Amino acid sequence: MGAAAELTGRWESSGWTVAPPTEHPVHGASESRWVAPAHLVDAVRATWEAGFFFESMTCTDRLDPHGHFELLYTFNRYEATDRVALRVWAPKDAAVPSVGAIYPIAHWNEREAWELYGLGFADHPNLTWLILPDDTPFRPLLKSFTAPPPSVYDGTLNPDGTPAVPPAGA
Repeated sequence: MGAAAELTGRWESSGWTVAPPTEHPVHGASESRWVAPAHLVDAVRATWEAGFFFESMTCTDRLDPHGHFELLYTFNRYEATDRVALRVWAPKDAAVPSVGAIYPIAHWNEREAWELYGLGFADHPNLTWLILPDDTPFRPLLKSFTAPPPSVYDGTLNPDGTPAVPPAGA
């Protein structure tokens, strides 16, 4: 039995896995399992203990019609490629546990999901803006996003919040 199968067997025997809430297959991983948010840290710690490294965490907006975000965590091994995936169904208004204490590089992916989707991460030490201006009032990767509101950053508002007047002849 390979390392991925052993690891997913541990996830299942520990009671951390849950039934898939939606049918969106993961490609490129030898094993993929859904875990409850409450068991995410334990399942991720098991990947560390099994010698896997953190590859990435991505977020998908499944708010309409499901009311959740889908998080996909991928892990791999250096010795023999054996990619595994953990999937989490994260409620819209609930913070997901941070896995940064186990894999510190995950803090960057968590900040990105917070900034671009508005998803919180419990126990994250520094949920701050990465690329958008501080206190941006919108989340541009939500499927419900249509266009940013007028802003001082795009020249449609003056610094005092009043509408900017375009130059004559513009």
